[in-house]
Amino acid sequence: MRGYVLSTYGPEAWENVVRSLSKEDAQAVLELTSVGWYDVDLQLRLLRAIDRVLGTGDLRLIPSMARYEAEKDLTGAHRLFARMANPGYLLEKSGDYWRRFYDTGRWEVARSGDSATGTLLDFAVADKAFCFYLGSYIQRMFQFAGAKHISVDHPKCRANGDRVCLFAGSWK
Repeated sequence: MRGYVLSTYGPEAWENVVRSLSKEDAQAVLELTSVGWYDVDLQLRLLRAIDRVLGTGDLRLIPSMARYEAEKDLTGAHRLFARMANPGYLLEKSGDYWRRFYDTGRWEVARSGDSATGTLLDFAVADKAFCFYLGSYIQRMFQFAGAKHISVDHPKCRANGDRVCLFAGSWK
């Protein structure tokens, strides 16, 4: 997220985001390294702070941040693999990839032709901002697989009281 802010808005914007955080969160964010495990709640507070400080607080900034992060996460060999894979298969494999970033939650994926559903179960938090983030990240993954006319819907969301978060994707 820091990379997104710096490359899109510059160092002053990053400083404004950090200043908007609580003292504890600001210190934790400034001490982050690219390798390590961090509290998912801190990630969500930072995500919302960026949207509030650099956007309008309506979560509309989150999709561009998610696409940026997907581009940074999926480089080189990952993109080559993605180009050779069906988007549904890519979503299925991302369940394994999930463990590289999170120690909570698990994915169940069902594929059928030009569509797939991914169900996120047992994730530690329920947050609409994170779901916006995930939907946009999934859409960018599908683009890496060469998909066109992509739709990623989120018909069930724990933030709305559902038992699970369900993402339904389709493509051509």
